[in-house]
Amino acid sequence: MAGGDPFDTFANDGYALIRDPAIAAMKDEVRAILHQTALHIARRILPADLFVALPQDAGFDALLDGIHDVETDNAVTRALYEVFPALPPVIALIDQKVVRDIVARAGVAEAIAGTLPLIRLDRPGDERFATPAHQDSWYSLLSPNAVTLWTPLCRMTPEMGELRVLPGSHAGGPCAFKPYEAGHEWFETAAPVPDEALVPVAVGEDELLIFNQSLIHKSGMNRSDRVRISVQLRYNDLATAKALTSTYTPSLSAYVLNAQKERLDGRA
Repeated sequence: MAGGDPFDTFANDGYALIRDPAIAAMKDEVRAILHQTALHIARRILPADLFVALPQDAGFDALLDGIHDVETDNAVTRALYEVFPALPPVIALIDQKVVRDIVARAGVAEAIAGTLPLIRLDRPGDERFATPAHQDSWYSLLSPNAVTLWTPLCRMTPEMGELRVLPGSHAGGPCAFKPYEAGHEWFETAAPVPDEALVPVAVGEDELLIFNQSLIHKSGMNRSDRVRISVQLRYNDLATAKALTSTYTPSLSAYVLNAQKERLDGRA
């Protein structure tokens, strides 16, 4: 970041933007794979006349927007959400050199995957999958210096909903969570986080946002007319891990379930 070492900013504020031409190249490569996969899925789901009318050669963003305009009941988008994370080039993002170097400079001495890469698609105005302000540490609870990397895979505008963060909120580690009850998310923070306290972070084509998993943050609402697509990479540190285990399996691991249970209020 301009004006200083971004990793000093990371240490102080719990997050930082990292810029590198290799990030843009990595995103271009994965977008090309996602584009071809989206065409394959759309061809299988959409009626032929709708498929041939898609902007197939106008770029990945235009294709996603075209699919959004013609699909019924989110049929194509839902399939993209299911399939994208299983693509080998997407899984391989976890081991890209530029990513490994960033994670190491952020103080993760012996990086191990916290999850496999996650692809998120947010349709315009869709609030069904919106989350409250939260900490990613809830998904792990293994390493105090665990980190998340986030970057869009589309050409972002502020109206598409930038990630918003609470600077310095990582300092206290995992915070208290509300006892689960109907009406709010099970990882919602016990203390309310006012929206005006959250700072939006614009992430460019050649940038990744890295943050400590105890940083309180929230996805912005997509108020544009375009589909937002982003990728998340999560890492634990074997050097500081509370247990010699993994925090992901095809379903949540026993470690995560037990650690979560300890932080709930005793109800099933």
